[in-house]
Amino acid sequence: MYELKVTVTRVLGRCTANPPMKPGDYFTVRDGDIRIPEGGYICLWALQSLMPLIPLKEREIAEARDEDWVWRVHSAQCPDPKGRVVFKVERIGRVEKQAEEQAQQEVEHVEDERLEIEEGTEGGLKSLRVVVEEVRGKCTSGMRPGDYFILRSGRLYIPPDRHFCLYALQAVLPLLPAKQRVLQEGDWLKRDAHVICPDPAGNVIMRIEEI
Repeated sequence: MYELKVTVTRVLGRCTANPPMKPGDYFTVRDGDIRIPEGGYICLWALQSLMPLIPLKEREIAEARDEDWVWRVHSAQCPDPKGRVVFKVERIGRVEKQAEEQAQQEVEHVEDERLEIEEGTEGGLKSLRVVVEEVRGKCTSGMRPGDYFILRSGRLYIPPDRHFCLYALQAVLPLLPAKQRVLQEGDWLKRDAHVICPDPAGNVIMRIEEI
């Protein structure tokens, strides 16, 4: 497998994220885990367009260059026709699995207070925290209770030096824009706040909560 760096290369319109994404903004993906540098974020809408490409680019391509489209596709743009933020997906090195597992064991699991965001809303949207509540199986990504990310407006933040499993993230993404908004009585989303990851061996339970 390969470690990836996903970088904003161009903004061909006006990015509506606040603050807007700009050339040079980036995040990395290593062994299925997404990491964002301190102070950085990724637009939630843009991330959904990148999701299908990332798992492919992490892996070896067995087919010849003229037989597989993945060889020639290195960029994706956000879905907003007014913003057209273009991202480049590039390999920055191989992942040594044994070294990665050892490093994971050595990391002290401390929740970083620097990402704690004040209570309230931004532009009428609720700020959310998605936290791992329980791991009922064996998570291959090393997720543990207390791991979390924060969504503020359309910006997704992960604590520095921590990660969040890409596949668990993908499972919870469709619910977040609705959970940020006022829900009417009788709406099933008003009472449901838990999501389970797609991996039946991991069974990571995530809780969506308002900050």
